[in-house]
Amino acid sequence: MAPESNSQAVNPNTGTLLLRSFQQFEVELLEGLAAAGHEIRAKHGAVLANVDSGGTRLTELAVRAGMGKPALGELVDELERMGLVERVPDPTDGRAKLVVPTERGSETIAAAARVIRAIEQRYVTLLGRDVYDSLRLGLLQIAPHQADDVQPRR
Repeated sequence: MAPESNSQAVNPNTGTLLLRSFQQFEVELLEGLAAAGHEIRAKHGAVLANVDSGGTRLTELAVRAGMGKPALGELVDELERMGLVERVPDPTDGRAKLVVPTERGSETIAAAARVIRAIEQRYVTLLGRDVYDSLRLGLLQIAPHQADDVQPRR
């Protein structure tokens, strides 16, 4: 009888396939961004993928990213130092701050959207339109619909 790890290498379980697919997607996204002159790390996506162009409170960003406020605050600090976001007073509540993408941050977000479209088009070419559409439908069934702005983590 073959060891289980050997079996996994030949026929990985669905979770492993999903993880590997995500990791490949992430590599392609970061490489595409770097090629376009936007050097970020994967962890920065927790902020950049969830911040509204007009700004988002840190608490809301943390909910959307499925992270704790302290950890997300550290990412915002790092992105501030990189010149991709800034904290500004919330016009609806003088005590609160909004995290707002800078011009450079908005350019990075737009570049990410372009790279993602290119990756998805490559998937369509690789799989064919019908299989790609079925894949997306299946993934939507596996990952129950949440509010569009929430990325749940458990």
